[in-house]
Amino acid sequence: MKLSPALYSLMIMLFWVQPDTVSAEELSYLIIANQAEPFQINTSNHQASSGIISDVISLLATKKPFKIVPHVMPFKRYNHEIKAKTYTKWISYGSPAWRDNKQVLTQNKRLSKQALFSVNHSLVQLNSDRNTYSNVEDLFGKTVILLKGFSYPGLTTFIENGQIKKVEARSHQSALQALINKRGEVFIEMENRIRYAIKQHSIDQSPLKLTNATNITPSLNIHLSYGDSVSQDTINWIDDQIVIMKANAQLESIINRYQ
Repeated sequence: MKLSPALYSLMIMLFWVQPDTVSAEELSYLIIANQAEPFQINTSNHQASSGIISDVISLLATKKPFKIVPHVMPFKRYNHEIKAKTYTKWISYGSPAWRDNKQVLTQNKRLSKQALFSVNHSLVQLNSDRNTYSNVEDLFGKTVILLKGFSYPGLTTFIENGQIKKVEARSHQSALQALINKRGEVFIEMENRIRYAIKQHSIDQSPLKLTNATNITPSLNIHLSYGDSVSQDTINWIDDQIVIMKANAQLESIINRYQ
């Protein structure tokens, strides 16, 4: 069969279009040191990273030619580098709930349309403490232990007003130890982070009591977040992949690794 010139040209064009051979897009993966487990878990020498967010990004990189370049840093520097635009094409995680009233968005400016998962907060107190902390008003005049630099919707205003005092800890382990040492009445954090820290660091849970803190600081959705220079096409593609990962239970499988 003799091909027409137009059909022949179309076949040649299709032959040379090889989507899988395009050069890898480089993304700086921003990782918070020591405070983001089990979302981001890094080794002591920062040479490897695991955790829910890290595993999701690793899976995405198997489906599209991404070159993921990790950068591990303390949370204060993490925020500074994002504000300073040190990395123009970065990926990390965030939440709409962390966009504060002053609209200092930092890592929460550009979020994936699809949430990865939802998290609840828990309140930890000593079993010897007979007080009940059901609402934020129950914490007035008390000292709350929080992770250094992190935002806690529902608590921030009362802390700034001096109605609630705070002690800041650099890790979940040190926060739990501060509670055991009675440096504060309660420790408030995401439930999965607390339970991961207790298990990972073999902390004796017998003197501790965990209760739901939804009436104090609300549940929130965790999304992937992006720097200004990440293309919208890339973000849209990742959103599609998140839908697929939810449908085929890949995302659930990743989350369950760290329960």
